[in-house]
Amino acid sequence: MKSRIEFYQAALKPATDFATLHTALKVAGIIILVWGLVFAKGWLSHFHLQQQNTELEARLNLERQEVDDLSGALSALNAQLQEDDTPHRLEEHIRARQQLLRLLNQQNLVSYAKTLQDLAHIPWQGVALQGLTLHGKQMVLRGEASSPSAVPAWILGFEQSDSLRGHSFGQLAISQNDDGRLSFSLYSSEVAP
Repeated sequence: MKSRIEFYQAALKPATDFATLHTALKVAGIIILVWGLVFAKGWLSHFHLQQQNTELEARLNLERQEVDDLSGALSALNAQLQEDDTPHRLEEHIRARQQLLRLLNQQNLVSYAKTLQDLAHIPWQGVALQGLTLHGKQMVLRGEASSPSAVPAWILGFEQSDSLRGHSFGQLAISQNDDGRLSFSLYSSEVAP
């Protein structure tokens, strides 16, 4: 009688066949085939990129030639215009200067120098003037104020000056900037904002 029970059967024993030369050659052939496919794909994409680069270089050379031709034509045209247009431009300059002289001779023209001089003598507490636009009798004043009430107080000082007295300012726009400063624009009634 058997005193020992064996649970191990020979049919369940794992096979311990070592790789044969045939199996090793198959694995090596598969690896070489995969490497060959990878290199072939890389070479093919490189070939396509090289063809595209050649086409782009040819197009770039054509475009450069076209730009050079256009630059030459433009230079020739500019030279021709300078030769032909000199008397016309002189006439335009003369007309513009005559128009400026007529404008300066108008009696109702507000003078920059006089206006700036008068603005300098007005008390500036809480007001910083940053821009002045004059066109004939039309005037726009732009600046910053420490408070909304500072601008009307500053405007009351206009009665003391010759160039600002008699101007009626029809619109005052006050707004607060992102950094908290108050900006204002003061428009004479002759000009629309």
